[in-house]
Amino acid sequence: MKVEAVVFDLDGVIVNTVPYYYKSTKKVADEMGVPFTEEDNLAYQGRPRLDLIDALANRSDRTYSYQEKIDLGERKNRYYQEYISSLSEKNIMPGILPFLEETKQADIPIALASSSSNARMVLKKLGLTDYFSIIMNPKELKKGKPDPEIFLSAADQLGVKYNQCVAIEDGEAGLEAILATSMFSVGVGTASFLQQADWHIESTRELSLDTLQEKVNIKEEHRPSE
Repeated sequence: MKVEAVVFDLDGVIVNTVPYYYKSTKKVADEMGVPFTEEDNLAYQGRPRLDLIDALANRSDRTYSYQEKIDLGERKNRYYQEYISSLSEKNIMPGILPFLEETKQADIPIALASSSSNARMVLKKLGLTDYFSIIMNPKELKKGKPDPEIFLSAADQLGVKYNQCVAIEDGEAGLEAILATSMFSVGVGTASFLQQADWHIESTRELSLDTLQEKVNIKEEHRPSE
């Protein structure tokens, strides 16, 4: 099976913004007087913002109204935007630019499936927007990760069958979403849960179109016949 489309997550895959996500959430958690660890950050990365605030609120002794949770989420986003205001090309993950370029040269469409409402702004700051045929808007979706809707909708908009797509993630919720589809999954990073992916790599430096196609072919060869 030839790879017909590649769907990317953003944070931790294309750009190293995971520390900013953690710092902005930790700042809000500290203000709420509740704990938030780097392990928590990995678990909630990629999930809708309100899910994250709900989790923090559940750790508190006080009860937060829905509007208070919305306000906390917006505050967290303001902190995040402050942290990423200085983003530049040096923040692009290693190996990503060459991989985007060879994928584009091979006429394979690329989509972005990020839960972040800041995704377009980040791509623009990094000068990467033109590589993407589709940039999903999480506000237009009914469900967030780990529901697979964002990945399935990206493939639908590209006009590509799900089993002909590759999806790349570093977050637990995102990988869970991909695994709920027939897409070929790539897990990037050192976290143990990423070993569930069809292809697990520790660094984006390992990404290449030829190797990716080889891995897809190997999976196809081992697929049980119907």
